Amino acid sequence: MKNNYTEQQYITEELLALAAANLELDETRKKQMISAYEAVNKVFDDNEEFFKNYTVNVYAQGSLILGTTIKPLPGKEFDLDIVLKVDDSYLNHTPKEIYDEVYRVLSEHGTYEPLLQKKNRCIRINYNSDFHMDILPGCKITSDNSRVMIPNDKTLRDWSRTDPKSYAEWFLNIAEKHQSQFMLAQKWNSVTRASVETEDLPTDVYVKSPLQRTVQIVKRYRDLYYDKRDLTKTPAISSIVLTTILAQSYGEELSIQLALKNALIKLKSLADGYKFKGIKFSVYNPIDLYPDQEKRENFTDSWTDLHYKSFVEFVYDLEKKINAYIHNPKSEETYKSLFGNGYYKQNVQTLIKLDEALKGKPQLSAILSGTARTDASGTINTTTGVKNGRHGFFAE
Repeated sequence: MKNNYTEQQYITEELLALAAANLELDETRKKQMISAYEAVNKVFDDNEEFFKNYTVNVYAQGSLILGTTIKPLPGKEFDLDIVLKVDDSYLNHTPKEIYDEVYRVLSEHGTYEPLLQKKNRCIRINYNSDFHMDILPGCKITSDNSRVMIPNDKTLRDWSRTDPKSYAEWFLNIAEKHQSQFMLAQKWNSVTRASVETEDLPTDVYVKSPLQRTVQIVKRYRDLYYDKRDLTKTPAISSIVLTTILAQSYGEELSIQLALKNALIKLKSLADGYKFKGIKFSVYNPIDLYPDQEKRENFTDSWTDLHYKSFVEFVYDLEKKINAYIHNPKSEETYKSLFGNGYYKQNVQTLIKLDEALKGKPQLSAILSGTARTDASGTINTTTGVKNGRHGFFAE
C-alpha cells in the first residue's frame, strides 16, 4: 500500500513506539506474576470448603489484558488485578460473605497470611518484590453474560456491577481497528522480520496499536507527575479513568503521533470544562448500558473537588510536556521530561542498528545527528540536496 509518510515521520513514530515499549513490564516480571496468579488460583482450588458447591473462576483484568502495562517507578509497585467470580447468583450471598470467605482461605495459608492487607473492595497480597496482587471477589448476575457483582465500597453492604472481560473486548476492538494500516505495521510488513530484529529491539515495537501506545505514554507521565506530590491534596488520576477517556477519544488514528495529539484535545476539553464552567464530568463504564444512568458503573463516582482540580493541573502539565517534546529540538531533554530518565540513548542506538540491518534504507544515524540531506526525488542521503534539520522527534 502506498503512503505519504516521510522518513522523518517514521523515525518519530519508531522513537515513540520504542519509548513506550521500553516502559512495558519485562518478560521476567510477567512470568513472575503469572506464577503468583497460578499459585493463588491453586490455593482456592485445593480448599475443599471454599464454595464447594460452586465453580469459581479466577482471571486477570486491567493493563495486562489490555496490553498497556508500564513498569513501576523506582521504589513503586505494579498492581496485578485479579477477579474471583463465584458461579452463583449474587442474590444468594452478601458482599461481606464473599469477601470474608476469600480472606479466610488466604489467611489460613501459611505463605499468604503475613502478606495480606484488607482494602475497600479487594484483598491485597503484598509480595516481597515490586508488585502486589489485588483480588476482587464477586458473584455472577445471570448465566448468559460476563458481568460480575462486586462489593460496592468498604462497608461491604451493597453490590455494584462491573464487567472486566467485556471492557477488555471493547478496548481491544477499538485499538485494533485497521491494524494492517498502522504506520509502523506498514513498514514492518515491507521487510523480512528476521532480517531486522536486533538484540535491543522489543519484539512487539511494531505491533501494538497507536491507542495502546498512547495509553502507556500518558500513564507513564501520570506516574512521573504524581511521584513526589502529596496524594491527599492532589489525588492521582486512576488508570481506568485515563484509559477509558483515551479510548473514547481515539479516532482510529494510524500513528501514535496523531493519536497523542487528538487525545490531548479531549483531555483539555474536559479540563477546561471544569476549570472555566465547573462541569464535573463523569466517566462511565462504556459497556454498561443500563438505561438508568445513576445505576451505571461510574469510574469517577468517588471524585471530589480535589480530584477534578488535580485532573486539570495534570492535563495542563501533560500538554506542556508534549508540546515541548514536539517543538524543542533538544530532544534528549524533552524526552526525559515526558518519559523520565533512561532509554534515550538506547533507543537512538536501536534505530541506528535497525537502519544498518535494513539494506538500502535511509541512514537514520545521519538524520538523528543532523547531517542528512534530501535530494530532489525525496531520497534521504548524506551528500546531495537540502540539508535536514536535526531531528526533534515529532514531524510538524
